[in-house]
Amino acid sequence: MPQLKFIFILVTVTVFSGFGYGQNSKDYVIRGNKEYNQDDYQKAEAQYRTALSEEENSVKANYNLGNALYQQKKYDQSRTHFDKVIQNGSASNSDKASAYHNIGKSYLDEKNYEKAAENFKNALKLNPNDNETRYNYALAKKKMEEKQKENQKNNQDSKDKNKNKSDNQNQDKNKNQNSDKDKQNRQQDQQEDKNQKDNQQNGNNDRNKKDDQSDPNQQIQKGEDGSNEQPKSMDEQRQEDMLDALGQQERETLRKIMSQKTKGKRTKNQKDW
Repeated sequence: MPQLKFIFILVTVTVFSGFGYGQNSKDYVIRGNKEYNQDDYQKAEAQYRTALSEEENSVKANYNLGNALYQQKKYDQSRTHFDKVIQNGSASNSDKASAYHNIGKSYLDEKNYEKAAENFKNALKLNPNDNETRYNYALAKKKMEEKQKENQKNNQDSKDKNKNKSDNQNQDKNKNQNSDKDKQNRQQDQQEDKNQKDNQQNGNNDRNKKDDQSDPNQQIQKGEDGSNEQPKSMDEQRQEDMLDALGQQERETLRKIMSQKTKGKRTKNQKDW
């Protein structure tokens, strides 16, 4: 299976290249190519930029600078210079196809598979026989489909996760509501028990208070002899005392009468001589 391809072959300067160069621009491109082949991409970049300062529309300088920037993973900057090659009317279809290919490869490295596939496809339009570009195009499409499936799976997992989270929240809410309801019921039961006890205690207190506040004249008290007799009022006691006194006087009178009668009988029965 072919390896991923980055078209890093440098465009060299020849007399019959068809590109317009000043004497200094050609020299800078040659120096840049020498640094590039020694993997010193920063120095190569500097030489190509100097060449562009002499000839900014140079296809070779822009293309080679794009390669040097790509090797430093400066993808945005590299795409800018590859695009200048594509927009240059002096560039060949082969140069443009290589520029499209390298733009697609930079997007592939960034895992932007949609744009990668788009640029590989443009490269194939200009160079249909490039097998490396065809392979990279197929790879980008496959990666793009895998990413779409992964996104769909992640979205579904996210929905399931949110649903489970919502269900758990509802369960926790119901659990808390049931717990609060049970707590309220317990508090209500405790309050009812307390009220019942308070009512019972109040009933006992009311009965005791009623007994304490009953009519003294209706109370039964023990007398001095221990009998349960109701105490007598002052008027009743006085009447009884008077009756007792009267009875005694009558008894005395009765005795006197009886005594007198007895004496009278004796006198009467005595002979009166």
